[in-house]
Amino acid sequence: MRRKLFICVRFGFQLAALAALGPAGSAGQQPRSDASPHAEIRRTVLPIERSSRFGAILVSLEVNGKPAVLILDTGSNTTILSPEISGLDPSRLPHAATPQKGTGFVGDGRWGRATLTIGATVWKDKRVLIVDTKDLSRALERKIDGILGQDVLDEFQYVEINLLEKRLTLGFR
Repeated sequence: MRRKLFICVRFGFQLAALAALGPAGSAGQQPRSDASPHAEIRRTVLPIERSSRFGAILVSLEVNGKPAVLILDTGSNTTILSPEISGLDPSRLPHAATPQKGTGFVGDGRWGRATLTIGATVWKDKRVLIVDTKDLSRALERKIDGILGQDVLDEFQYVEINLLEKRLTLGFR
């Protein structure tokens, strides 16, 4: 008998209790959006994968119309993108100050803007931090285009991370 995996995450005033049930899903599935005008719940479901190094959760989405792989990091306040995927030249962007409290990025961060697309949800000119991710890619032994942070997750009313079925569900009630 399989055990159930429960992960509880609080975003805003919503508490999402997440249960990983049933057989493992296909990692190659395409994102889908359940956004019927008559539906009470609108959601986007994305496939996730686990990095063979460090077990990081990887999610595929689009940045400026290009496919990108980002690490899902609920501890990161800000979404981070590489200069390559963002198409921005860091030397032309304003410096980001290192946070005074808590943890923060290490390196030369610059503020920029990009269009992020997750399923049917699009953020045009989303403020993001532009940081070189080459060392991160080397450490994970695959190309990593950035980090999906809390600033994007906060845009949804609930977030479900289902490790067993290898999917990320983002939704509105």
